[in-house]
Amino acid sequence: MFRRSVLAFAALALTACPASIPVEDAGVDAGVTVTPVELCERLAAARCELKLRCYPAFTRPDRTACVSQEHSACLAEYESLRPSFEAALVQIDAAKLATCEQRMKTSACPPSFPPDFPLAVAKPFQDCGLQTGLLIGKTPSGQTCERAVECAPGTVCIKPNGVCRGTCSSWPRDGEPCGFGCAPGLRCDSASDTCVPLGLKDDACASSADCDAELLCLNGICRPRRKLNEACAWDPERLSPCEPGLACDVVPFVTGARGTCVVPKAANDSCRFHWSCAAGLICADIDWTNFPDQAPPEGACRVPDGPQYSCPRSQYLRYVGDQCQPGLSCAMDTGKCSTLPVLGQACTPSLQNCGGFEVYCKPTGSGEVGTCTGPAGLNDTCAFQLDATRTVSIPCSAGYCDTETTLTCRRASRVEGQECTENGQCLSNRCMPQEDLSLRCAPEC
Repeated sequence: MFRRSVLAFAALALTACPASIPVEDAGVDAGVTVTPVELCERLAAARCELKLRCYPAFTRPDRTACVSQEHSACLAEYESLRPSFEAALVQIDAAKLATCEQRMKTSACPPSFPPDFPLAVAKPFQDCGLQTGLLIGKTPSGQTCERAVECAPGTVCIKPNGVCRGTCSSWPRDGEPCGFGCAPGLRCDSASDTCVPLGLKDDACASSADCDAELLCLNGICRPRRKLNEACAWDPERLSPCEPGLACDVVPFVTGARGTCVVPKAANDSCRFHWSCAAGLICADIDWTNFPDQAPPEGACRVPDGPQYSCPRSQYLRYVGDQCQPGLSCAMDTGKCSTLPVLGQACTPSLQNCGGFEVYCKPTGSGEVGTCTGPAGLNDTCAFQLDATRTVSIPCSAGYCDTETTLTCRRASRVEGQECTENGQCLSNRCMPQEDLSLRCAPEC
């Protein structure tokens, strides 16, 4: 992942104010029960249907591999929540699962990045995850909690100073401190560290996150989303800066780039990015040579390319998409659409193009050369530097990946109270949000 402290791609700063997404109570059909295994089977199938239908440029596994990997990832997340299930502190929301399935399989394709895009940008279907909508917490307000999902709808698990067991409490309201998020319809004001209402039309704003969800921050004012043929710019805090049914035909991540709100385009029409094209198409033959310093010339909408087709090479393809069909990736050495490498085979670190669940392209430390493997070990190279300010990293089996200096896995060294950005930096393996909005190492549980 790109370096947290210098995210030149203008991604959202997620640590500034923890997301205030309550577990949504969509209602439970008392006659329907869903097991965790069934939930993961259904969720994997729906997510892959969405990714293959709407995001072929960002979907590297083919259908079979996609379902297998999504299913494995869901089961792994369930395992992390197993204590809450076994203590009957959470319940699967069967009605919400059915709604999410239907939406993912049949809705219009959002002109956005896919749900699992590796940078902190607005992503669709964020209410269709195990920890963001598909589970209903059973712990009422005022009782203790270990995990956020355990709290009843409308409450949040508050852990002052990162204690191991918190208390289910109402979301902070207007005027209250926002160290642990804010109630729906509110945001965290950085000047006062308190919850304040989201901006309405014509209110002042610093970014779109300050405005109501249907508004954009344009020239410091909350404004409606743009209409057909109006000028637009990519906004990392919105799925699209254009009205529903329209896409902003613009290259993301390029400072100052401007586009136009368009109806998603048909095959052979000109395009500037994948979301400008109709479902199932990609924006092909884009010359990424000068990206991200300059926006590239236009490409053309078409179906993804098959094996051995020529493809434009770039170390940024993981973030701007690949014109090869799922199951293939654009090989940096040949410039051809090639089968995904698997465990033990050579791979490209910048692309992270290995096939398989929790299989990563571990850099060797010498250029764009890597090997498909599991998490990197201590002192192994774990990050590849794209340019002066951007790196791509993989998980470490222990400790954390030092993306700032050594680009290797280092042992945890920070003690309780020190600032941190991830669990692996702390001797306690717990990097927790604090009431002052910072992240600090908390005591071991």
